[in-house]
Amino acid sequence: MPPKKNKNSRITIEDIAQIAQVSKATVSYVINDKPGVSEPVRNKIKSIIEETNYFPNSAARGLAGEKTHFVGLVIPDISDMFYANIIRGVEKTLNKKDYLLTLFTTHARPEREQQVVRLLNKSIVDGLIIMAYFITDKFIESLKEREIPFVFIDYPPKDEEIYSVMVDNENGAYEATEYLIKLGHKRIAFLAGPEVARDSKARFKGYLKALKTYGIKFNPELVENGNFTKEEGYTATKRLLEKGEKITAIFSSNDQMAMGAIRALKESGYKIPTDVSIVGFDNIEASSIIEPPLTTVSQPIYEMGKKAVDIITALINGETVEEKRYMLKTKLIERHSCIRI
Repeated sequence: MPPKKNKNSRITIEDIAQIAQVSKATVSYVINDKPGVSEPVRNKIKSIIEETNYFPNSAARGLAGEKTHFVGLVIPDISDMFYANIIRGVEKTLNKKDYLLTLFTTHARPEREQQVVRLLNKSIVDGLIIMAYFITDKFIESLKEREIPFVFIDYPPKDEEIYSVMVDNENGAYEATEYLIKLGHKRIAFLAGPEVARDSKARFKGYLKALKTYGIKFNPELVENGNFTKEEGYTATKRLLEKGEKITAIFSSNDQMAMGAIRALKESGYKIPTDVSIVGFDNIEASSIIEPPLTTVSQPIYEMGKKAVDIITALINGETVEEKRYMLKTKLIERHSCIRI
């Protein structure tokens, strides 16, 4: 029989060992799926764990030098569908590998990013997957000092020994801009994301590269910052229209801003795509159901999260991961928000 506990106490590893009449070390071996325990004893301990509804204290296990079976995901925001899909890819893949997700949001604030790193150690998580804006040498050194395996998403580290999963944002933006140019557009506006966002910078670079390739002079008046949100995409487009510059197309560096742009254009009496064509980036779910359905650049968002988990769990288990930088490709998705002129 399980030992009697008062209603406020929880079953401990000592209790499991007492019921099974084995050492705490043996129970720990079973919990952490280590060899050295016979199959009958292993099955007996697993049965007791199930019967007593025992759930290991991850912090206590981490302090004891055992695995917590938690992986941390540091992410700027959870309200944006792009990040929501990253979370989905990470969590689903972790579950298949018998790990649990611990989520940390930073709201794209540098002090919050630093705070999260300072708080984390091996007693809390076995490894870290990081999406952050303000990654400095000091930030990376702080991670190394904690000796926690980590992998970045969408960050190209200078240190070639650091693991990262990236998307070819520059090429995706080049193809989107080229697509508009081949439809006859030359007055193509660009909606940028936050100034600190590396993916927005890479997409702007791809936009400029396509203009240059096709001999179109860059006009800085056709660039506005929408901060990657629907609301600011709306106000950025309003600012573009107030300038009086003729535009026939807009390339928005994410879908959220593109949806805000569509609303602003419609309110101002423009028809899409008859008057203005528009291309987004990300291919979030909403991009296919707005009116008109949005032509956009698809990122393998789910795959980014999945690949990051494959890398981090391999590192946690002491396995060798040969490829340090994993680059994923984008794909242009044609819908009904663009027209040939």
